[in-house]
Amino acid sequence: MESQDNFAYLLPFIFLTFGLVFFGVARLGDSSAPAWGFGYVAAALGFSTPMLLGFLPPRGQAILANAFFFTAFYLYGEALLLRFRRPRLRKLRMALWGLGMALVAYFILHVGSPRGELLTSDAISVLLLALPLAAIVRDLHRPIDMALFGIVGLVFLETLVRLVTMIVFSANQSDMGFEHFLASDYAFFMQVGASILGFLMALTALAATVLDVIGGHQNAAHRDPLTDALNRRGFDRAVADLGEGAERGVIICSDVDHFKRVNDDYGHAAGDVVITLLVELFRRQLPEGALIARFGGEEFVAFLPGMSLTEGGVHAEVICHAFASRRWETTGIRRTVTASFGVAAVTRNDHSVHDAISRADSCLYAAKETGRNRVVIEGRQRPEPTAATIHNFSAA
Repeated sequence: MESQDNFAYLLPFIFLTFGLVFFGVARLGDSSAPAWGFGYVAAALGFSTPMLLGFLPPRGQAILANAFFFTAFYLYGEALLLRFRRPRLRKLRMALWGLGMALVAYFILHVGSPRGELLTSDAISVLLLALPLAAIVRDLHRPIDMALFGIVGLVFLETLVRLVTMIVFSANQSDMGFEHFLASDYAFFMQVGASILGFLMALTALAATVLDVIGGHQNAAHRDPLTDALNRRGFDRAVADLGEGAERGVIICSDVDHFKRVNDDYGHAAGDVVITLLVELFRRQLPEGALIARFGGEEFVAFLPGMSLTEGGVHAEVICHAFASRRWETTGIRRTVTASFGVAAVTRNDHSVHDAISRADSCLYAAKETGRNRVVIEGRQRPEPTAATIHNFSAA
């Protein structure tokens, strides 16, 4: 009995500690950390209800403990949906919470059945986790995502097994009183199982949250905040990650023509719209795996691994044509905006991809000097894009 009493004090402390740790992580900017934190605080309050609210009758303690546990499971689901950016399903989940509390109050106050109260508690907890798990199951791409899904799934299965076991083995047994239940071995082992899985879930969720925070800082360090294209550092890192795949391909350099005039005549907000649209055209036209970077101001570089010079030139022509054909009236810009492009091949003789960038940049300046709004390809005259290529781009 003494070990149960010690455990009863230790369990809320562990859950409260995890809750406070998540609040600390939330200060780093993770959106799901507050939900994890409040969830673990709610669970700590649920486990400590007999100690904190011992002056209440056992039935009152049972109702409040269930309210805390339902809230904890609701918040665990909220944290999952926030992390995976899925719809929150708040109305449905709140309805489950309310239904659970109504049934718990009915079994405790009107029927006096701990078994009915426990069956309701486990059933609602299962449903509060089942909905978020079903919503995120298609979004598991990274190992940490799978690990988090797996441990929350174990909490779901443990609660489901406990529910089925109680239904099967307690059907012919009479209910014990609430006072006896709170001091029973079943209540103790239920706390042990919940604490072990809750501890593992907290560690996994904490690891996932910290990795998300680190990933967010890395993303901020490697990407342009306006366009979400890579910056110079991010571009160099991405090229290095390609390994031997960076030894062959095409570089496209681009620069918006007379961009200063756009800023001077229509303001920097209009200039940001122009830059954002050009990057969007790059994303829509270039194949998957292309690296798109903003090197500064209105200057952009794209690397197309494994692509031939001719293919790269056609892609550049299509982007050039689509950008020049864009109508800007809705943005307040009352003039045609164009861009110039230079294209060069990456060869095995290059010391790095920056050798090809230098050649593509020279082609870009040649395009500027010969009239702008055109593509200059290394060692070639300007090719014209085929009608089919332009048609396919427009359809996209």
